[in-house]
Order: sequence, then structure tokens, then C-alpha cells
Amino acid sequence: MGPGMGGGAAPRKGRGRIVLQGKVTSGKTVIYEHPTLRDKLYFNLEDVKIIKAKGSRGEFQSQLSKAGKDPDEMMKAAVFALKKGLLRDFYETVERILKSHPEHEAAKKVMDLKARIDTPLPDNPETEKKIRAVVKRKNMRIEKSKHYILLHDTPEKPLEGHSQNRAQERLALLEKVYESFLQLFSAQDIELNIPEERLMVVLFNKEADYLEYATAISPSLRSALGFWSPANNVAIFYDQGTGEDYAELNEILKSMEADAEQAKKNAMKTGGGAATADLVRRTKTLKLLVAVDKENADIKTVSHECTHQMAGNTGLLPRHVDIPRWVHEGLATYFEAPGEATWAGIGAVNELRLEWYKGLEPDRTHSNIKFIATDQIFDFAKSHGAVVHGYGQAWALTHFLMENHVEKFVEYYRMLGEMPAATPLNPDLLNDLFVKVFGDNLKDLDGEWRTFMRSLQTDLERQAPEVAEEG
Repeated sequence: MGPGMGGGAAPRKGRGRIVLQGKVTSGKTVIYEHPTLRDKLYFNLEDVKIIKAKGSRGEFQSQLSKAGKDPDEMMKAAVFALKKGLLRDFYETVERILKSHPEHEAAKKVMDLKARIDTPLPDNPETEKKIRAVVKRKNMRIEKSKHYILLHDTPEKPLEGHSQNRAQERLALLEKVYESFLQLFSAQDIELNIPEERLMVVLFNKEADYLEYATAISPSLRSALGFWSPANNVAIFYDQGTGEDYAELNEILKSMEADAEQAKKNAMKTGGGAATADLVRRTKTLKLLVAVDKENADIKTVSHECTHQMAGNTGLLPRHVDIPRWVHEGLATYFEAPGEATWAGIGAVNELRLEWYKGLEPDRTHSNIKFIATDQIFDFAKSHGAVVHGYGQAWALTHFLMENHVEKFVEYYRMLGEMPAATPLNPDLLNDLFVKVFGDNLKDLDGEWRTFMRSLQTDLERQAPEVAEEG
């Protein structure tokens, strides 16, 4: 399953279930093709369960069909495509609207913005000087895209199965988030500022180099997988596949690959094949799963911090005013969700975030709109578990407001930005700001939020409920 995909394969229950999204060809052997990593896996028919699903593109096409010729309903379908990362379908739908309704304001704004986005920003030697002044390492190289300048030391050669090298892949992801971020608000008649200079990003190849740099700024960054600094407006990342979390896994995979290679050589001499084929298959499967997990980890961090940077450079959120933690982390988590080594788009229902929300939801003392909006959800979080649940609540409330009250939510964002720079935050002030926009009947809004959250489903739950129910 997945964007544009027609099916998926998963090992049967009882042996450890793994859901793989992609194209499946079934015969005596099941051939699975990953949608982005250009690799094939082979499974015995009895070891997998094949589930056919619409995928995101199928869901979009159904929604567009229901819209008929109503331009506003067609625009809603276009926004759905945009949120699923289907930029081509988004633009094609907007163009269809303009053919039949050339004066449709939202569609016109989308295409006007597209023309601006398609035009690369001019080179500015000062931007390169700025980013090199932030990370003073001569071995790092500059790579540019239409709206970003990337300082990096990653290999120039693409990884096996990839068509682009790491720097090019990161720039492609950043550009997609950049464009989708701006168009999401434009399509809903919300105007943002468009950055006039390339946004600055640093990508370290090794976790150790990143940690050396980050902890020199602040020891608290040791636990950060990446960060955006509002002060110098630079986002900093590293290739997470080089981190400690993957070190043992990489060694296991390396050992398995050596064993599989030796087994193939032995089989050629002895004529044995079944055990060798099984070892080779398990090795290739693990290799793909590790690659997907690494890519997902990078995508999640990059899209999260890119959202912080975009919010601070488009006027959506202020760069030089303190704002509640739930606000900026909620927005970043709304944009961050990865899906099978690709970006799942805006507002994807992250299963882990949803679990964190549900874990605290019965506790109405801490899971309520006032407690979150006054930022006490983070102020009183004294343990890692409490912070994790705080992220779940911030994501859930942001998801609800972005999906149901986006204009008011943006008004609230802008009121935060109008505060004087030195304003100290406190629960009374934050409550007053929130109530000024959303009204003082937070009990009704809280009830609406909970009803919405109870109806929320992941892509897997919507498209393949029988698999989701298996747990």
C-alpha cells in the first residue's frame, strides 16, 4: 500500500508482522518491489499476506470523482492530494478548476504562487559566507537548489539503489516540504511571506561530527537529532544511519551479507540451494528494512526542523519572540510524518503520536485544551515519558485545529507574533490569547476535539482495516 501503490505484502501473523508498501506480483513466488529504493524481494507464497488497497492516490481520485464539477469541492480534493504529498495531482486538479472557472480565486493564487516557486532564487555570495561562518570546516562543500543552500560533507556517490547522492536527496526533500508548506496555506486563502534568500542548511555525514558541533553550542543538544537556530537561521542535521542506534544493526547486516555470500559459493560446489536461498532472502529483506528505517529517521527529522525554519521565515510564527512550546512542536510534528522511505505529506496520522495522545487522553487534568494551550503540558513535564506525552497532545491539538479551524489558528499564530519581544510567557497570558481567538467556551471546543480524535485513523486503518486489527 502507499501513494500510487496497488498492494502490500506482510509476513503472516505469528512470525512477526512487517507491513511493506509497494508493488506485488504473485505467482508461486511473491515478488515485492519497493516504490522508492528500487529493489525487489522474493517471498514464499505461504509466508506473506497480500492486501490490495487504494493507496493515497486512489483515495484522492475517489474524492475528486465525488466532487464532480463543483470547483470548491474539487479544490478540497486538491488540498487532500497536497497533504498526501501528491503535488502533481494537486496542480493538475487546480488547472482543471481554472479551465472551467478561470476566475476561481483560490486556484488563481495557487498557480501564481507556483510560478514564483518555480523561479530559482538568485545567487547571493553573502549567503554562502554566512553559512560557512556558522560551520567553519574547509572540507564541507556547497550544494544548491532553487530555495536552499546546503553545506555538507556527505559522499558524492549515491548509495546502492539510489539515483541521487545524500545531499541531492536532502535538497529534494527540503524543496518538497517548502513548496507544500506554502501551497497548503495559499490553497486555503492564507497568505504567507515568501523567503527572498535561500534558506541555509548543514548536513554532517557523521553523527560524531554533528555532536561535536552541536554540544559546543549547548550540551542540551546532545539528545537532539537535528535543530534549527532562529538566531542564525540555519538548520543542522546529520545522516542518521551513521549514529550509535544503527551501529550494532549495521554489524549484524554486514555479518549476514558475508554469510550469504559464502553460502552462495558453497552451494555452487555442493548443489544445495534451499537453505542458501532462504538466507539470501532474509539478508536482502533485513537490508531493505534497515534502509527504509534509516531513510524514515532522516525524513522525520529533516521535515520537522524544515517546518520550524519555514514557519520562522514566512511570518507564520515569529523568529524573535518566545512562543509556547506546544505551538512550534505541534506544527513541526504535523508536517513531519515519514512513510516507507518517502515523505508521507502534511498532516499524515502518525501512529506513534496517536498512541502517545491516547495514552494521556483519559487523564482530563493534563489532557485538556487549556492545560495544553497554556503550555503547562511541557512546563510540568519532569520526565522523558511526560515530554513524550506532551508531544502527543501538542500534535493532536494542532492536527485538530489545522484540519478544522485553520483560519483561526493562523490568527492565533499571528497574535503570538505581535507580542513584544521581551514578553515573559505565563499561563494567564497564554490563556487570554487563546480565548481571544477561539472564545471562552473551551469546554465545547475540547469536546469537539475529542470527537475528532476518536474518528482519526491512520492510512493503514483506513485502507486495510483487517491488517490494522491484527495489531
